[in-house]
Amino acid sequence: MCVFKESEKVLDRAAKILLQGKVISAMTETVYGLLGNAEDPRAIKAIYEFKKRPSFNPLIVHVNSIKMAKRIACFTKDAEKLSNSLWPGPLTLILKKKKSNICSTVTANLETIAIRFADSKIFSRIISKINKPIAAPSANISGFVSSTKPSHVKKYFKNRIDLIIDSGQSRYGIESTVINLTTCPYQILRLGIIERKIIKDLLGKDIIEKTKQNRKISSPGQLLKHYSTNTPIRMNAKKKLKGEAFLGFGDKQNEEKINLNLSKDSNLNEAAFNLFDYLIKLDKLNMRKIAISPIPDIGLGRVINDKLKRASKK
Repeated sequence: MCVFKESEKVLDRAAKILLQGKVISAMTETVYGLLGNAEDPRAIKAIYEFKKRPSFNPLIVHVNSIKMAKRIACFTKDAEKLSNSLWPGPLTLILKKKKSNICSTVTANLETIAIRFADSKIFSRIISKINKPIAAPSANISGFVSSTKPSHVKKYFKNRIDLIIDSGQSRYGIESTVINLTTCPYQILRLGIIERKIIKDLLGKDIIEKTKQNRKISSPGQLLKHYSTNTPIRMNAKKKLKGEAFLGFGDKQNEEKINLNLSKDSNLNEAAFNLFDYLIKLDKLNMRKIAISPIPDIGLGRVINDKLKRASKK
């Protein structure tokens, strides 16, 4: 496995690897992704195998323009509004798919497609170089904590992928919001960086949250058990118990008992940025449990708590 800092030469190499039906890793503004040519069955097969991802769980398809998105998905007026306002950015739209060269396994044979235009120059340039959409789930083993650093990707996949493009730590640390625009009312299927209120205000319509797992998965991030560590997690912990690692939030008065602090200043943006990285670090300590301070259930705090609830499922 080769890890290289981003450069034009490295991006050319990445494009060549992708056109051979192989897999690489690169960073979006949210987390690191595992990238494959969305039109190449060899790449999609490798992504599912490397991640140990169930075949019924669809992948997000990444584009580098609204024009490209419209070639593979049926855009409605509301899809136009959201994409014009929030793309490029951490928002995934689920739309009716068009007949295209996208592999059927990418969409888990559903009639819909999850599509995103990330705020990532690297992704956009790679897509431009291969002139094809990219399938890119998070770069982790299915069900475990998402990668926000190249070292996390390397830990999960060792020598199984050909290239990691090192762009440092991802900007947000939490995945994109996923909204299904094929239902009535529209449904947020995965909580993420963009809050429901923003979408509701843009569309002038009520939006419901449907983040619990159904019999049929229609979006990434819906599995009840997700973002897990090998060490069990205890949420809403007021104090550190014997044999536990402690992940604080605020808690300035208990600093001597805290192993790591998501944000000493109780800043939810900072907490989201640190969340996955700190969970991975504390998991390496092999303690009895990871105890986590209460996180306010507002704004990004709701997103963080959703991730932690899924992580704590047995």
